[in-house]
Amino acid sequence: MLQEVWEANLAVVFVGTVVDEISDTLGFHHVHPRDRIWDLLEIGDITPKRLITKQERKALADGQKDGSLSDPVRSMFAEKKTSQFLKLGIGFAYLNRNVVVPGEKDKAARPSAEDVHRFVERAEQLRPGVLAFVTRVETFVELFAGTHPGASEALGAQAVRIANCETWLLGSTSGLLRGEALTKQEDAFFALGERLAALKGTPA
Repeated sequence: MLQEVWEANLAVVFVGTVVDEISDTLGFHHVHPRDRIWDLLEIGDITPKRLITKQERKALADGQKDGSLSDPVRSMFAEKKTSQFLKLGIGFAYLNRNVVVPGEKDKAARPSAEDVHRFVERAEQLRPGVLAFVTRVETFVELFAGTHPGASEALGAQAVRIANCETWLLGSTSGLLRGEALTKQEDAFFALGERLAALKGTPA
């Protein structure tokens, strides 16, 4: 299973539900061809450019298909990208670290209460500035509303703090959103980008 990109005191950690099979096979986070997170990070000016391009994802997939994507190649790609994201203060984590599944709609993808508890404990230890959930909105509410009253399906900054971290809900980046729902998600990423820029400029 993919290693999380997470160390102490990052500016933001993007939290998915579960690792998907394609990303696990290709060796890095969110490289499923339908995943829009890299577009959205660029749209929100959270990264200065698209740090993982469609061409790179295609090259990984083609390499896997023709047998040229060896473990050393996967490792070198992951190390390079991990270094880039950590330098920007960006991490990637998951609520369910027990399985690898085709997608977050798979029944096995749903995190247990113990999964959520372990995640919160880890966040309390590593203390990111922002926890940004890239999960389905209904999953977020089901998992957190009971312990964090006020957790809602509204995209953007949440009224609650999880693990004493500023908490944002951005919705699933699986590429299934269309129309107004997609516009709202893009607006939420843009707002998060503005918030991270403001936090970066805040004196310690």
